[in-house]
Amino acid sequence: VVALGTTLLLAIAASCGGGSDDSLSEAGARGKDISSSRGCAGCHGASGQGGVGPTWKGLAGSEVDLVDGTTVIADVAYLVRAIVEPGAELVDGYALQMPRNQLNEAEVADVVAYIKDLSAGG
Repeated sequence: VVALGTTLLLAIAASCGGGSDDSLSEAGARGKDISSSRGCAGCHGASGQGGVGPTWKGLAGSEVDLVDGTTVIADVAYLVRAIVEPGAELVDGYALQMPRNQLNEAEVADVVAYIKDLSAGG
């Protein structure tokens, strides 16, 4: 019975997502999984390191230069807006506009948590 319980707990833990990355919160681990499965990582990098799209590492709380010459702080409101309305404020230096996505509110919140975790982790 103890072995079955231990096996079940290990299976549940493995299915939760974050797995080996202890620096991520539970929501951040879900956000990382969402970014991988929903295509975000294709442009922002498998670990948020950037690529065709801007890096997510160090993004939360930082200043972001926009193509219109203004600067915004990447607070939660900005991050949500950037995900939900990708054309609202275009980041300077990136030629491609992020496509619209079909993430629900909970998924957006988890991706924002992932971005915040990447910023907190340095």
